Amino acid sequence: MKRLLTCLVGLVTLTTSGCMYALLTDTPTRVIHRSVACPTTDKAKAKGFQVLSTHRWSKGVIVLYSALCPGGDTKTSMQQVFGHQVVKRNGMNWQVSSSHSYGIRKAKKPSEKLIEYGISQTKSAEGNSQNGEAERYTILYGQMLTPKVAAVEATFDNGQILRDNGKSGVFCPNSPGATGVCELRILGSDNQLLRKEELLPSSGFQFPRTLVKATRSPSRCLPVSHQL
Repeated sequence: MKRLLTCLVGLVTLTTSGCMYALLTDTPTRVIHRSVACPTTDKAKAKGFQVLSTHRWSKGVIVLYSALCPGGDTKTSMQQVFGHQVVKRNGMNWQVSSSHSYGIRKAKKPSEKLIEYGISQTKSAEGNSQNGEAERYTILYGQMLTPKVAAVEATFDNGQILRDNGKSGVFCPNSPGATGVCELRILGSDNQLLRKEELLPSSGFQFPRTLVKATRSPSRCLPVSHQL
C-alpha cells in the first residue's frame, strides 16, 4: 500500500513539474504564432508565418515576422504582410501587449527603393510611476530591400537618436516616451548617407492602425507606412 501511494505521489509530482516546465518554456515566438491576425480582415488568420528576428528591450521582446494573408481586393489571392508584436512576461506566461503590420505590395517593375518601413505608436498598459499615466513608445520597423543598406538611423521626437544595423535584413529602432520619428537616415558601408527624409513634428499621439496605408498625413511626424 505504501509503495502504491509513493508511486501515485511521484506521478502527480512528475505531472505537475511537466506542466510547470511547459509553461516556463513557452516562448514569445510560439505566443506570436497563435495570435497573428491579418491586417486586411479580422476574420482571417495569417498563414505561412515566419519569425524574421527577435529583439529584447525594456518592454519585453519585439518579434518581427512575415506571413501571408488574403488580399484586400478580389484580384489578389494572397498578400505578404510584415509586422511586429511586442511580447512581455506575465508571471510564468508570455502575452502580446501590442502589435502592428502592413501589407507588402509587389512591384510590377524593378524598384530603386532601399527600405520599406512602418511606424507603431503605442501606449503601454503599465502606468508611469511619476504621473500615473500610461507610457507611450514608438517603434520604427521594416525591411532592407537591398544589400547596399548597412544601417537605418532614426531621430525620434523626444530627441533620441537610434541606429539599427539590420539583423537578418530587418530593423526596429524603438524609443519609450516618443510619439513619432522626425528624421530617417539610410546608411551604406562606411556610414555613407544613401538617403535622408526630414519630417514635420507630430501634432499629437496617434494609435496604430489595423491596415497600414502608404499615404502621407500632415498630422504625423512620420508616415505610417512608406518606402525610401
